[in-house]
Amino acid sequence: MMNGKSERRKRRLTVPREQIAWYPVIDPELCNSCSSCYDFCPKEVFASGPVEEGLRRRPKMQVPNPYRCIVLCSACERECAAGAISFPPREEFEKYVEYLD
Repeated sequence: MMNGKSERRKRRLTVPREQIAWYPVIDPELCNSCSSCYDFCPKEVFASGPVEEGLRRRPKMQVPNPYRCIVLCSACERECAAGAISFPPREEFEKYVEYLD
């Protein structure tokens, strides 16, 4: 620790990002259209889906830019109060990340 803050280890991918299927999945049955994932993610992974005709509520969220997601990041999952966001098991993707000293 330095100055009371933990240091993040630098890392790089061992294969091109497009070959790594690490990204969030939204369960449309659980999504409450709050947009907290959109507001939280700096990589613009999320967007509003199409407006459902006849409904007055906001559209459900979607993942139109999955490969903008940072591999092994799952912070948006904790931000989703509805529990609609999930990720695959981290263990399967550790092999794609190399930590640099």
